Amino acid sequence: MRFTLSLLMGLGLFSSLAWSDAPETDASQSSWLDSPYLDNTYAELQSGSLLGLVHGSLGKIFAHNHHLKAGFGYVPKMDDHAEMSMVSFAYRYQNPWTIDVAGKSVQPFSVGVAVLRGEHRRLFATLPEKYPDGYYTPTAFRIIFNYQANVQITPEIEVYFDVSILDVGMVSYVREPEFFNDNYEFLGLEGITNWGFGARYAF
Repeated sequence: MRFTLSLLMGLGLFSSLAWSDAPETDASQSSWLDSPYLDNTYAELQSGSLLGLVHGSLGKIFAHNHHLKAGFGYVPKMDDHAEMSMVSFAYRYQNPWTIDVAGKSVQPFSVGVAVLRGEHRRLFATLPEKYPDGYYTPTAFRIIFNYQANVQITPEIEVYFDVSILDVGMVSYVREPEFFNDNYEFLGLEGITNWGFGARYAF
């Protein structure tokens, strides 16, 4: 819980630093959404693709195509999974190349990487004392690699399809490609990929 609160405070600091160069505005502006502090900023909501049932993020765009975002996600208790919360910090490169499909602008190629910190009773960030040093690597932190395809619905709203691979899944695939090829489709990638959907609102 302390880690989560610290990250949320860090998110606030990150946002302040990212917007620190915005010009001052007239206090009588018509809407807070018109604030220059929100330029190149977006809110995002995602489900699945290793980020939980629901995962909300706040992001900032730099140099047009480079995205940084931080978020918080939640997984409810299920028969095969404990209740879990998570925080994330991610970078994504959104390729500017677009194609027109049914009158909508589609960006079919976007890649990124995220650091995920999960929290439930079976995860640990530091090795419990009952294990010898180096016996296990910390399980609370994971690295996620992802691919996205985005569709621009309105100037402010875009939706996307996301495919993600966990770091340990990628290592397993490299070590035992024959196992995945024999037991899963799409060159064995079905065994290590997860997918989800999301939407962004640009301020």
